[in-house]
Amino acid sequence: MLFRSDPSVTRLVRLTAGGGRGPWERIGLSFTGDCTRLADVELRVTDAAPGLVSWEVSSDVGDTRTVSLDGIETRVLPAVPDPQRDRRTPIGPTHGVRLDHVVVNTDDGERTSAAIEEVLGLGLRRVRDAGRGVSQRFHMLDNCVIEVVSGPHVTGTGASLWGMVLSVEDVDALATWLGPDVMSAPKPAVQPGRTIATVRAAAGLGVPFAVMSPHVAPRG
Repeated sequence: MLFRSDPSVTRLVRLTAGGGRGPWERIGLSFTGDCTRLADVELRVTDAAPGLVSWEVSSDVGDTRTVSLDGIETRVLPAVPDPQRDRRTPIGPTHGVRLDHVVVNTDDGERTSAAIEEVLGLGLRRVRDAGRGVSQRFHMLDNCVIEVVSGPHVTGTGASLWGMVLSVEDVDALATWLGPDVMSAPKPAVQPGRTIATVRAAAGLGVPFAVMSPHVAPRG
């Protein structure tokens, strides 16, 4: 059954990825069992094939259920309190402060955005033309942005979880600690005043993963 909810109380709780935890530990994350934390979002890593597999979202509407969001396995849980105490979590020499956004790839951005609105109750906030036929659509959870990407590079049918970006206190410190063979040099992000660095595929995460400096408060 589909439902709608207030985005102010709809939170990303967990992401599940395959590929094993070893590569994630080597970039500076600590695990308890098969779980680590990216600020206030739990990352569970299994020995399944690499890649993001599913996500869990909490909402104050409806009972626990598992649904397909345009092909993405989505588990919906009852609303949970805002876990402020968990928002600063270690990664190497610095700390993650927020899971900035999760990227969803799709062959049809309008269809996937409509599914996000129908299943999670999250209206479309903005559409950006990224050039070369690539379009980005943005939906806002209480603690994370969902970035829906469509374009010629997406060859499969339906939507899939693709990658994620973590805001950290010190991008430069993490890039230096990991070294250029593991992480790219920090560079200006699309958002003014922020920097971004990407973990290289050779690190073996099996999931596109980048870190960004925190949001810059507007002046005035």
